[in-house]
Amino acid sequence: MARRNLAVKLISFVITAPIMIVVVLFAVSNRHLVPMELWPLPGALEVPLYLVALLALVAGFVLGGTIAWAGELGQKRRAVRAEKRAEDLEREIAVMRIREEEIRAQALPAPNRPALVDRRVA
Repeated sequence: MARRNLAVKLISFVITAPIMIVVVLFAVSNRHLVPMELWPLPGALEVPLYLVALLALVAGFVLGGTIAWAGELGQKRRAVRAEKRAEDLEREIAVMRIREEEIRAQALPAPNRPALVDRRVA
């Protein structure tokens, strides 16, 4: 298990490190200020270009995650219903098995039937 955790951490680092390097290089290369106006609000705000770009990326990531989460809600609801139905059916099977055992225990033994082979002859 520890080996797997180490592998996951290593893969995570291998993926995350280059992305972080690119983000830092982008931020260092785009430090000049740009005016940013928010439509309903008066005035403009001077912010670095990299901040505008990174905030747009973060907003897109959050919006995409929210849309994906909302899309999965129906599937999760169906899965929960299916699990509940399976548990109910398992419970019903257990009850039926108990009832079957009770019925078998109460059943009268089969009457003595004549043998198919006459043993007196031998």
